[in-house]
Amino acid sequence: MGNVVALEEFRRTLDRREERGPALPRPEIRGADIWGRDYTNLEAVVFGLLKVREIAAYHAALRAARHTDRSDRQAFDSLCLNALEAAYRVEDIGPARLKAAIKPLKERLLDAMTEDNKRDMAWALVLVDLIEKSPAK
Repeated sequence: MGNVVALEEFRRTLDRREERGPALPRPEIRGADIWGRDYTNLEAVVFGLLKVREIAAYHAALRAARHTDRSDRQAFDSLCLNALEAAYRVEDIGPARLKAAIKPLKERLLDAMTEDNKRDMAWALVLVDLIEKSPAK
């Protein structure tokens, strides 16, 4: 036997789903992709920071769907860009500047770490450490 559904309630439910936006796919994290790169090359640094951003964006979207607080994605993107610039200019400005640019990125990742996302966030921290520890050829 069929159920009677209030049409307006159904429409409101659909509207709420659309407001959240499309769900992000879970980031693909492969150890071979991470460990098999030379982080003295800028291409590997770009890969690493994009992967860190992908992981953080995925878990921020999950957190925002569960809670009312919205994460500030632009601030995190800015931290990633600062780290990328410091890695690109490491020969001019030195590894200390790279370390200083990566520190707030690490802090943000550690603050966002929970019991549910600790595996992914640990990989993000490994990537950031590899970028920090391999600054120059």
